[in-house]
Amino acid sequence: MKYMKKMLILGVMIISAVSMASCKPSYKAPVEAPNMTTMAADAPYDMDFVQLNNDVIDVFSRKTDVFPFINDLEIDGDNEQKTIEVKIDVHQGISDEAVLVLLSDVTKQIANNAYIQDFRLKKADDTQFGSVYDIYSYTYKVTSGGETLYDETIPAGGEIPLDPSVDGDVVKEALEQMTNEESSDAEESTSATN
Repeated sequence: MKYMKKMLILGVMIISAVSMASCKPSYKAPVEAPNMTTMAADAPYDMDFVQLNNDVIDVFSRKTDVFPFINDLEIDGDNEQKTIEVKIDVHQGISDEAVLVLLSDVTKQIANNAYIQDFRLKKADDTQFGSVYDIYSYTYKVTSGGETLYDETIPAGGEIPLDPSVDGDVVKEALEQMTNEESSDAEESTSATN
C-alpha cells in the first residue's frame, strides 16, 4: 500500500511537471538590440520646448551648489520661426564672470537636451555649442534686480560669443582644487610653525 501511494504521488508530480512545461510560451524574445529610429535628414525639426525647458531646469536644479544665484530660468522657442529664447534672472551683485559661466552652461545644456529629442543634432562639447544653433536662432536675456545685464540674439549659424569650454562643472572642479590646495597650504604652514 505504501508503495502504491508513493507511485501515485510520483505519477502526479510527473504529470504536473509535464503540464507546466507545456504551458511555457512558444516564442523567443529577439536577442539583438532594437534599431534606433532617426528622422529622415530632410524632415523638419520640431522641438518640444516645454520638455526642453523642464529638462534644462532639472539639470540646473542639481547644480545649486555651483549656481546658487539663479532666481529664475525659462526656455521657450518657436519651431516655425526657428527660435530658441532663454530668460534668466539672477541675484544682484553677481560677477560678470559667473553670469558668463552660467550662460555657457545653459547654452550647452539646451544643445544636449535638443540632441535627446532629435538624434540628427550634434551635442555640445568643449569646442562648440552643438548644431541646434545652426538651425535655430538663439536669444538669451539675463536680468538682475530689474536691470538687463545681457540681451543678445544670435542668428541661426552665427557665432555665439561665449566660451564652450567653460561650464559649471569645470568651475566647481577648479574651486574644489583651489580649496584643497589652500587647506593643504594651511596645514603645511601650521605644522611648520609647530
